[in-house]
Amino acid sequence: MTDDDLDRLLSAPLDTVADNGFSSQVVARAEKGEWWRERIALFAPVAAAAAIAPFLPLRELTEAALRISPLLANSSAIAAAAAALALTLTLERRFNESAL
Repeated sequence: MTDDDLDRLLSAPLDTVADNGFSSQVVARAEKGEWWRERIALFAPVAAAAAIAPFLPLRELTEAALRISPLLANSSAIAAAAAALALTLTLERRFNESAL
């Protein structure tokens, strides 16, 4: 068998196969599983944060945030990192929109 014969066989359209709704059942089951994974990925961090929140020393965290805020606001490294992050997110969104 030559390469041309093989190409001809592989490029020939196949006959349709009746699946009696099997494909739609598989797709429905996959979509249901995806729905659950999305919900778990969304609510698991929220539940973990809610469980930890009562044990956090809020007064100390607030004081540390107030001390660090002016230092972060005047940091050129933080500003450059924020600009790079914003640019990356913007370019990613444009790339995803153009891929559709």
